[in-house]
Amino acid sequence: VTGEDITANVRTIRNIPLRIPVANDVLPPPVVEVRGEIYMPRDLFAAMNSEREAHGEPTFANPRNAAAGSVRQLDPTITASRPLRLFAYAVGYVEGVEISTQAQALEWLRQLGFSVNADILECDDFGRVLDYCEEWMARRERLNYEADGVVIKINAFETQRRLGIVGNAPRWAVALKFPSREATTRLLEIAVNVGRTGVLTP
Repeated sequence: VTGEDITANVRTIRNIPLRIPVANDVLPPPVVEVRGEIYMPRDLFAAMNSEREAHGEPTFANPRNAAAGSVRQLDPTITASRPLRLFAYAVGYVEGVEISTQAQALEWLRQLGFSVNADILECDDFGRVLDYCEEWMARRERLNYEADGVVIKINAFETQRRLGIVGNAPRWAVALKFPSREATTRLLEIAVNVGRTGVLTP
């Protein structure tokens, strides 16, 4: 209801369809809310940073911050120059279409031309869910995008409705976060700045 209007910027993202295909005289839905995540592929991020460095421009720290900053630009041409992509992961409010499961929603989004992550898996038993999460942890560094975990969802929308939401957290979905990356660093120097009120800030 309230937020930043980034429509003009989102329209510049190359893999977002600007028109919904209509086949066999089937009318498109009057209203559809597509939910997804905008990201920057790692290889395209590295190429963009190399180009910026070659032109003497400051480079970006990581793909996630670069993507977030890119969609909030006031000038859509700046957003258009950045290698952004979208993974659609859910259908919100929709009219004129009956969808009863998460799997159906994702397949419908594919048919509409939206990019859906190819690694989504529908499982019949929880043991397979845990196995797949372990497989994902092992593949984390080989993905061409930043990921901090796996989201596990109940497939049936009716079960989702019955389980409900507590605060902002749905009872029908849980995020399994990957362990944080750790590294060792060496502190070489501490500089102290004196503020205008005499406060020393290291």
